[in-house]
Amino acid sequence: MSAAAPDNRRLPRGLVVATVAGLALFGFGLAELYVPIAGYVEGQGPDLAALPAGWLAVLTVLLVGYGLAVAVCTTYPRAAAVLAGACFTAQSFTPVLPEWPVVPLLALLLACFGCVALGGRAAPTVATVSYFVALGVENTAAGDSDWVFIVFVALAVLGPGYAVRMRRAQAVRLVALAAEREAAARTDERLRVARELHDIVSHGVSVMVLQAGAAEAVLDSDTRQARESLEAVQDVGRDVVTELRRLLVILRGSEPAPEGLPSLRQLDALTTAVRVAGGRVEVTVTGDLGALPVAADVNAYRILQEALTNAARHAPGATVDVSIDVGDTRLRLHVVDDGPGPARRGVGTGHGLTGIRERAELFGGTVVAGPREQGGFEVRVELSLGLDGSASALSPTGTTA
Repeated sequence: MSAAAPDNRRLPRGLVVATVAGLALFGFGLAELYVPIAGYVEGQGPDLAALPAGWLAVLTVLLVGYGLAVAVCTTYPRAAAVLAGACFTAQSFTPVLPEWPVVPLLALLLACFGCVALGGRAAPTVATVSYFVALGVENTAAGDSDWVFIVFVALAVLGPGYAVRMRRAQAVRLVALAAEREAAARTDERLRVARELHDIVSHGVSVMVLQAGAAEAVLDSDTRQARESLEAVQDVGRDVVTELRRLLVILRGSEPAPEGLPSLRQLDALTTAVRVAGGRVEVTVTGDLGALPVAADVNAYRILQEALTNAARHAPGATVDVSIDVGDTRLRLHVVDDGPGPARRGVGTGHGLTGIRERAELFGGTVVAGPREQGGFEVRVELSLGLDGSASALSPTGTTA
């Protein structure tokens, strides 16, 4: 049995609270009007029982306005402040001034507070004007000039409202910043996955194409060599499928990452493409490859893989010299071939060198790549083996992050 779908029709909590407060004020205001209260009986206010029915009706309508202003102060804050101020001003021209009953002043303060805290750009101005115009008219009608009290109340109410407004604005900015960072992280992740797929597929397909071409060239003259080349195509294809499966498992995150991460210790697999293309590979290693951090090892493997793939694709038959220097804090890779010069070298998409630069940047490294004056092409890469770079460039599952 499927679980019940969540009910998304619940009213916002602020609207519920404001509605309850509006109804409560309206009910209390009715009690002030129609139930004898000590204040009126003892002469502190007009005798409401002696008011004509028409004025009671007017005051009741104004009570509705006060209650409505409070009820909608969270959803329509500017309109609520204007409505409360208009009702307060209108009551100043009735026999019952809004200075003594608690409902008019409380409704005006709540509406102005909500306007400042929750309203749009012009809300603080709207609330301030509504408050001071309403209190100014009432003050004039009552013949009172206690502006110190009015200003004090304004600061006590509108000030905290403005503080709430600033906190809400800051929260919105933080949410927007978090969304931007999340979007940027997703974009970076897509780029890294694309780079990983490029490294896996480009190298494997290049080797398979070269092997297939070699098999076709000797198909009639050397059947045994053609068979070996076709078997090599199958082996490389299986390796590519294995690496793709490993990458997909890591991306799904539902299973532990398989063993067998790429490593510079697997140099034979890296040099296969160049040898199949008829070239020679000379590898010089200085330092201990086993001492490399896992992240740097995988990253350097991909960089060297791309450099050798480019050499096999653009300079078939050339001699490629590979130099790997493992230091305490730096790892240096130097790949140089004696293939055709710049004028004769084929033009690629440029994605390979871009991927090399991106991987080097993850480790605070540098890349120098380009044709040499004496012919051929070289790639120089230097990676930092510091903890900051290696820790952030590879996730625990083994994929670049």
